[in-house]
Amino acid sequence: TIDKVSDALKDKPQSSVRSVATDCSIPPTTAHRIMTEYLASKPYKAQFVQQIYEEDLQDRVEMCKTLISMLEDSHMKENLFFSDVATFYVSGLVSKHNIRYWSETNRHVTIETVMNSPKLNVWCAMSKNKLLGPYFFEEDTVNGANYLLMLETFFIPEIRKLHKLRSAIFQQNGAPPHFSIDVRRY
Repeated sequence: TIDKVSDALKDKPQSSVRSVATDCSIPPTTAHRIMTEYLASKPYKAQFVQQIYEEDLQDRVEMCKTLISMLEDSHMKENLFFSDVATFYVSGLVSKHNIRYWSETNRHVTIETVMNSPKLNVWCAMSKNKLLGPYFFEEDTVNGANYLLMLETFFIPEIRKLHKLRSAIFQQNGAPPHFSIDVRRY
């Protein structure tokens, strides 16, 4: 039975305990015990990642070095705002919470997501002690025009309320909307 469970996990490491149990004709509690105690496997979550190109690596290293030196100043942490957009798929196609890979070691599995699935885009920014957002984009895609609208009607007014218009440093991750001509001019 242990060999059957081991083979099942080798064939499909993303299998749930219940599906391994069904495939091996054993109770789920037995499958779980074999997977964890005898095979020393653990359920690791897959991580969703943005596609990064090789030419991005050096720029990222340089930015990290710059930020590390800047963050030695305690006031900098209060004025540095990190931001990002999270995409939530309305159709429920992907539930990161339910995806596990069973293995003796963390294989750092990544999953590419399906393009053009119905979704909701939500933006937030945060500093050491402040969260700005959420801001919901009405359109399916975040582009230069609606990103600029968010900056003009939401982010900058929020920064003004905090009296940080001159001191805030706004970090963006380099997505195409951040580099539109109108956004760069703003």
